[in-house]
Amino acid sequence: MSTCTCKVGPGKFEGEPAMAYLAWESVLNGGGESVGPYEFFKRPYGFDDPEAVQAALDYGYCAACIADYDDDESYGLVVWESDQGFVYLATYATEKRYLKALDCAEAEEEEQGEGE
Repeated sequence: MSTCTCKVGPGKFEGEPAMAYLAWESVLNGGGESVGPYEFFKRPYGFDDPEAVQAALDYGYCAACIADYDDDESYGLVVWESDQGFVYLATYATEKRYLKALDCAEAEEEEQGEGE
């Protein structure tokens, strides 16, 4: 693992790793599986788009942390934006945990749809 020299925050990605930023960039370009406010991704993530990497560098993430995202061995992840505009990331180590999170998001979406 490399030494971090990130200069991120305060702001939309405060406290989140470079992978959150790269995943969000992918969402903005049509990536991910949308379930309500959540965007799910499975490995391989493919967050190495040169424009997204440059945007992450410009935002304040260091090259070492951007490169380290691919060392993450999680099965999948989810990103979402809060009502306050902050982006959050959660990773799932196994397929079972990923699918459980996906099922919960789908149930939440159904429940909200019934309430309308």
